[in-house]
Amino acid sequence: MGDRTIARRYASAFLEVAAERDAVDQLLGDLERLSELALAHDGMLLHALSNPVFLVDERRNVLIEVLKRAKAVSLTRNLAHLMLDKGRLSSLPELVEAFREMADAKAGRARVHVETAEALSSELEDEVRATLHKVTGKTVILEVSVNPALIGGMVARVGGKVYDASVRARLENLRQNLLRTPIAEA
Repeated sequence: MGDRTIARRYASAFLEVAAERDAVDQLLGDLERLSELALAHDGMLLHALSNPVFLVDERRNVLIEVLKRAKAVSLTRNLAHLMLDKGRLSSLPELVEAFREMADAKAGRARVHVETAEALSSELEDEVRATLHKVTGKTVILEVSVNPALIGGMVARVGGKVYDASVRARLENLRQNLLRTPIAEA
């Protein structure tokens, strides 16, 4: 059984407990902060916490300090200690990703990654969010990045779908059409 499958099982169980306590978003924040700390500096901390070369007590003491720094609540602390005890802490990034996806689905949210040629104004960002809300029927959380190679327009990734309205894509389509069109002789 792969790390992803195990991570999804942990995430599903944790989501169930979080929902019972009406703390899904709070625990998602905890997990994201914990993962961010664990993955800092090329994931050295996560590697150390998952490495059996270090004694379990040493790893537990480090984990306690990391959880304090992450300001994690008791449920999150308990999950992290359980994962440490079961040798599953290396699956933390996959667990966070799975928990985020499940929490978003439960709350009717869609995370959309939007690439633009230049930074969006707040008005344009609101317009993009509203348009994507109409397309998805969900509350949209935008993750915007700038990619000058697009020349103009934007590319939006919603789950597994890609909406490419970039100038680069239009130019590539035009190029392909020109290459396929036979040249008429004069």
